[in-house]
Amino acid sequence: MPGLFVAFGSILMITGMLMILAPGIVFVLTLPLSNRLHPSLRTIYRFVGGIVVFLGSGVSIYFAAYSGDQGGIAAFFFQIAVIAVYAALSFALVILNWFLNNRAPGESK
Repeated sequence: MPGLFVAFGSILMITGMLMILAPGIVFVLTLPLSNRLHPSLRTIYRFVGGIVVFLGSGVSIYFAAYSGDQGGIAAFFFQIAVIAVYAALSFALVILNWFLNNRAPGESK
């Protein structure tokens, strides 16, 4: 029976590590694709997205490392918030980019 708990604990550790690393990896992998965004939106994506992803993940790591069990739980929920904010930012910028690129022909860019 102890082997089951060790295996389950290892799965949780891997899941936690993926939650911490995934937003940063996605951000770095999508940097070349951000060239398709309008220049002002590209700047917003690179600065705000980078700050949200890397600062948010850093705070989560701090919570997990220095705050005991309660910090681990706080790190989990904070990382969920980081992922949600990054996803919402990305979605909003894609929608704004679509609107900027599909303006009426007489409107200024």
